[in-house]
Amino acid sequence: MPVGPRARARNRNTPGRGPTWGGPGLRTLLAGAVACAAALAVSPASQATASAGCQTRADARHTDWTGMHFLGDVVCPHNTGSIRVQSTTDSSVNGQIAFSPSWFVCWKRGSPYQGGDIWYYTQGDTVSGGRTAKGWGYLPAAELASATHPVPGLDQCTWS
Repeated sequence: MPVGPRARARNRNTPGRGPTWGGPGLRTLLAGAVACAAALAVSPASQATASAGCQTRADARHTDWTGMHFLGDVVCPHNTGSIRVQSTTDSSVNGQIAFSPSWFVCWKRGSPYQGGDIWYYTQGDTVSGGRTAKGWGYLPAAELASATHPVPGLDQCTWS
């Protein structure tokens, strides 16, 4: 159905033009966005259900360099550091975690590190060493800000 010139003048979102920002419409849009963000911030689903600053996300999806799929993760604050190919202190460095918090998809036991032997599987923010694994590897539990290891709500890696 063709649109006449008057209809086009009223419709600010005509093809080829972005929305017109400003006026009461923008204020309404921004107020709605703020209300949604506030609701998410206090919703039970977004509350930390794991441990001391960690948050579980049951619907998060990740696929590692081998094609293995993961449903669910935990997001935890941590010290920045090296991601290792294997869960040992003498394993080669595969990536770096430069930002905190980060997500972790599973845990496994590995070599002792600062009093514990739990290591968390994740993908680093940067890739170093062998590029094949795309920065996927392990961070020792001592680097995570969690009172309990393994973090409650996080699955054990199926290959451990």
